Amino acid sequence: MKTDRKYEPIKEIRDWYYIEYYPPANGFKFATLNVVITIENPVKNDIANVMEKELEIWINKYPIPLFVSAFDNTGSLYNLGEVKQSNHLMGFYDQERKIRMYWRLLKDGEIPDIALNQEYIDDLYSNLVFKTTAELDIDRRKRRRQIKVGWFIFFIWLVIVPALIAILEFYSSWLSIVALIYSLYMALRKGLELTGKWKKSKREKAQEDEERLKNYYYYHCQMNPEGFKKLLHENLEKMSKDEITKEAESLKTSKKQSKLNPTH
Repeated sequence: MKTDRKYEPIKEIRDWYYIEYYPPANGFKFATLNVVITIENPVKNDIANVMEKELEIWINKYPIPLFVSAFDNTGSLYNLGEVKQSNHLMGFYDQERKIRMYWRLLKDGEIPDIALNQEYIDDLYSNLVFKTTAELDIDRRKRRRQIKVGWFIFFIWLVIVPALIAILEFYSSWLSIVALIYSLYMALRKGLELTGKWKKSKREKAQEDEERLKNYYYYHCQMNPEGFKKLLHENLEKMSKDEITKEAESLKTSKKQSKLNPTH
């Protein structure tokens, strides 16, 4: 009996971009190729040419329909309206074994259904790392169990432990005395804090400074919500850009290592 598989994507670095190739998910008619540009302000025609070039490379390697898109170094989809009629490119082998490219979104009936043949797909991607649906289901169950265990411990700590302490205090004069001493200590400490005579630790001072900054930032965000939205957008873009740069550097390092240590 055949088991559905989820294949790991292929990532490769180029001179000024890298690609992410995703085999088709179960029930989909095409694979997906993302071209991620790592330089600022590339020429739109160059992007379109690269998309066509990569489509041809990957269809020759894995002959099934392919859907190609290009993204900038912040993860945003490139608008190629100036040079092409669509931002997306689709292509596949026709009946004459020629690659057909379309700068538009094709209807389902226009796309060959070869990728729906699971046996063919499993043979085509036999060199890729994958997990079966059963393995993925086991991973999901493990994560759910971990979450449940975490919530259980959290519940025990916040609910059961205080309740047990209260019960023990009721039955134990010794614990009652300890609780009384602790309460008096906390009251004395609070009094000294209010009068400014309690020497705060470095950690407490740092926490106060952090809280003061949060309140300061919150006040100014309330005063200028449009400015806050702009800042948030810029921060998210920077995070995405940093992530893409990190991915590109990782791929470059992997490429160098593979050249230094070629497999025979």
